Amino acid sequence: MKTFTETVNFESRRLRQNMMQEKIEYSIKVLHLKHSFLLLMTVISIYFYVTTLESSFLEIVGIVINIIGLFIWWFAKITLAENWGVGFGKPKVNQLVTHGIYSKISHPMYWGANLTFVGLIFLYPKIWFIVVSLLLIIYFFKRMGLEDKYLTEKFGKEYQDYKGKTWI
Repeated sequence: MKTFTETVNFESRRLRQNMMQEKIEYSIKVLHLKHSFLLLMTVISIYFYVTTLESSFLEIVGIVINIIGLFIWWFAKITLAENWGVGFGKPKVNQLVTHGIYSKISHPMYWGANLTFVGLIFLYPKIWFIVVSLLLIIYFFKRMGLEDKYLTEKFGKEYQDYKGKTWI
Protein backbone atom coordinates (compact mmCIF):
# COMPACT_ATOMS: atom_id res chain seq x y z
CA MET A 1 0.00 0.00 0.00
CA LYS A 2 1.28 3.46 -0.93
CA THR A 3 1.83 6.13 1.64
CA PHE A 4 0.25 9.53 1.34
CA THR A 5 3.61 11.10 0.34
CA GLU A 6 4.20 8.46 -2.35
CA THR A 7 0.71 9.06 -3.75
CA VAL A 8 1.21 12.84 -3.80
CA ASN A 9 4.63 12.49 -5.43
CA PHE A 10 3.23 10.10 -8.03
CA GLU A 11 0.30 12.43 -8.83
CA SER A 12 2.62 15.43 -8.96
CA ARG A 13 4.98 13.64 -11.35
CA ARG A 14 2.04 12.50 -13.52
CA LEU A 15 0.66 16.05 -13.62
CA ARG A 16 4.07 17.47 -14.66
CA GLN A 17 4.38 14.81 -17.38
CA ASN A 18 0.90 15.64 -18.68
CA MET A 19 1.69 19.36 -18.68
CA MET A 20 4.97 18.73 -20.52
CA GLN A 21 3.19 16.52 -23.05
CA GLU A 22 0.55 19.22 -23.61
CA LYS A 23 3.27 21.85 -24.13
CA ILE A 24 5.05 19.63 -26.64
CA GLU A 25 1.81 18.89 -28.51
CA TYR A 26 0.88 22.59 -28.52
CA SER A 27 4.33 23.56 -29.82
CA ILE A 28 4.12 21.00 -32.61
CA LYS A 29 0.59 22.17 -33.48
CA VAL A 30 1.65 25.83 -33.53
CA LEU A 31 4.72 25.13 -35.66
CA HIS A 32 2.82 22.84 -37.97
CA LEU A 33 -0.31 24.88 -38.52
CA LYS A 34 0.78 28.44 -38.03
CA HIS A 35 4.31 28.39 -39.35
CA SER A 36 4.49 25.53 -41.84
CA PHE A 37 4.21 27.69 -44.98
CA LEU A 38 6.75 30.20 -43.69
CA LEU A 39 9.10 27.40 -42.63
CA LEU A 40 8.72 25.80 -46.05
CA MET A 41 9.55 29.09 -47.80
CA THR A 42 12.58 29.54 -45.53
CA VAL A 43 13.85 26.04 -46.38
CA ILE A 44 13.28 26.63 -50.11
CA SER A 45 15.13 29.94 -49.84
CA ILE A 46 18.07 28.31 -48.08
CA TYR A 47 18.17 25.67 -50.83
CA PHE A 48 18.41 28.40 -53.46
CA TYR A 49 21.12 30.24 -51.47
CA VAL A 50 23.24 27.10 -51.35
CA THR A 51 22.70 26.18 -55.02
CA THR A 52 23.55 29.68 -56.25
CA LEU A 53 26.97 30.04 -54.67
CA GLU A 54 28.40 31.28 -57.97
CA SER A 55 25.68 33.86 -58.37
CA SER A 56 24.97 36.36 -61.08
CA PHE A 57 24.05 39.93 -60.18
CA LEU A 58 20.30 39.18 -60.53
CA GLU A 59 20.61 36.14 -58.26
CA ILE A 60 22.35 38.24 -55.62
CA VAL A 61 19.55 40.83 -55.92
CA GLY A 62 17.06 37.96 -55.50
CA ILE A 63 18.85 36.67 -52.40
CA VAL A 64 18.86 40.14 -50.82
CA ILE A 65 15.16 40.74 -51.59
CA ASN A 66 14.32 37.23 -50.36
CA ILE A 67 16.20 37.64 -47.06
CA ILE A 68 14.55 41.02 -46.42
CA GLY A 69 11.15 39.45 -47.14
CA LEU A 70 11.79 36.50 -44.81
CA PHE A 71 12.93 38.80 -41.98
CA ILE A 72 9.84 40.99 -42.36
CA TRP A 73 7.60 37.91 -42.53
CA TRP A 74 9.16 36.26 -39.44
CA PHE A 75 9.15 39.50 -37.40
CA ALA A 76 5.50 40.06 -38.31
CA LYS A 77 4.60 36.50 -37.35
CA ILE A 78 6.40 36.77 -34.01
CA THR A 79 4.92 40.21 -33.25
CA LEU A 80 1.39 39.16 -34.14
CA ALA A 81 1.66 35.98 -32.02
CA GLU A 82 -1.75 34.73 -30.90
CA ASN A 83 -3.61 37.55 -32.66
CA TRP A 84 -3.00 35.76 -35.95
CA GLY A 85 -5.31 33.10 -37.33
CA VAL A 86 -5.13 30.92 -40.41
CA GLY A 87 -8.09 30.98 -42.70
CA PHE A 88 -10.04 32.54 -45.47
CA GLY A 89 -12.72 35.19 -45.33
CA LYS A 90 -12.74 37.77 -42.58
CA PRO A 91 -9.69 37.73 -40.31
CA LYS A 92 -10.19 36.91 -36.65
CA VAL A 93 -8.66 39.86 -34.83
CA ASN A 94 -8.67 40.19 -31.04
CA GLN A 95 -6.91 43.55 -30.91
CA LEU A 96 -5.23 46.01 -33.24
CA VAL A 97 -1.49 45.30 -33.22
CA THR A 98 0.49 48.53 -33.60
CA HIS A 99 3.82 47.69 -32.00
CA GLY A 100 6.99 46.11 -33.34
CA ILE A 101 7.22 45.91 -37.10
CA TYR A 102 3.51 46.77 -37.26
CA SER A 103 4.37 50.28 -36.07
CA LYS A 104 6.18 50.91 -39.39
CA ILE A 105 4.45 48.64 -41.93
CA SER A 106 0.80 47.72 -42.19
CA HIS A 107 0.32 44.11 -43.29
CA PRO A 108 4.02 43.17 -42.87
CA MET A 109 3.25 39.45 -43.18
CA TYR A 110 1.88 40.01 -46.68
CA TRP A 111 4.67 42.42 -47.63
CA GLY A 112 7.24 39.94 -46.33
CA ALA A 113 5.64 37.08 -48.25
CA ASN A 114 5.49 39.17 -51.43
CA LEU A 115 9.16 40.17 -51.14
CA THR A 116 10.07 36.54 -50.46
CA PHE A 117 8.36 35.45 -53.66
CA VAL A 118 9.87 38.28 -55.72
CA GLY A 119 13.32 37.26 -54.47
CA LEU A 120 12.64 33.62 -55.31
CA ILE A 121 11.57 34.62 -58.83
CA PHE A 122 15.06 36.08 -59.35
CA LEU A 123 16.57 32.85 -58.03
CA TYR A 124 14.33 30.46 -59.96
CA PRO A 125 13.13 32.22 -63.13
CA LYS A 126 11.02 29.38 -64.54
CA ILE A 127 7.71 30.34 -66.17
CA TRP A 128 5.56 28.05 -64.00
CA PHE A 129 7.21 29.36 -60.82
CA ILE A 130 6.82 32.99 -61.91
CA VAL A 131 3.10 32.42 -62.66
CA VAL A 132 2.47 30.69 -59.31
CA SER A 133 4.42 33.38 -57.45
CA LEU A 134 2.56 36.20 -59.19
CA LEU A 135 -0.79 34.56 -58.40
CA LEU A 136 0.20 34.34 -54.73
CA ILE A 137 1.38 37.95 -54.73
CA ILE A 138 -1.93 39.08 -56.27
CA TYR A 139 -3.80 37.02 -53.68
CA PHE A 140 -1.85 38.66 -50.83
CA PHE A 141 -2.57 42.14 -52.21
CA LYS A 142 -6.28 41.27 -52.37
CA ARG A 143 -6.10 40.04 -48.76
CA MET A 144 -4.55 43.35 -47.74
CA GLY A 145 -7.52 45.17 -49.25
CA LEU A 146 -10.03 42.85 -47.55
CA GLU A 147 -8.30 43.22 -44.21
CA ASP A 148 -8.13 47.01 -44.57
CA LYS A 149 -11.88 47.06 -45.10
CA TYR A 150 -12.57 44.68 -42.21
CA LEU A 151 -10.21 46.46 -39.79
CA THR A 152 -11.73 49.83 -40.70
CA GLU A 153 -15.18 48.43 -39.92
CA LYS A 154 -14.02 46.87 -36.65
CA PHE A 155 -11.70 49.60 -35.31
CA GLY A 156 -12.81 52.72 -37.23
CA LYS A 157 -10.78 55.85 -36.50
CA GLU A 158 -8.21 53.91 -34.45
CA TYR A 159 -7.29 51.88 -37.54
CA GLN A 160 -7.29 54.92 -39.83
CA ASP A 161 -4.95 56.75 -37.42
CA TYR A 162 -2.70 53.68 -37.33
CA LYS A 163 -2.59 53.47 -41.16
CA GLY A 164 -1.61 57.15 -41.28
CA LYS A 165 1.43 56.45 -39.11
CA THR A 166 2.83 53.52 -41.11
CA TRP A 167 5.20 53.77 -44.07
CA ILE A 168 3.18 51.45 -46.32
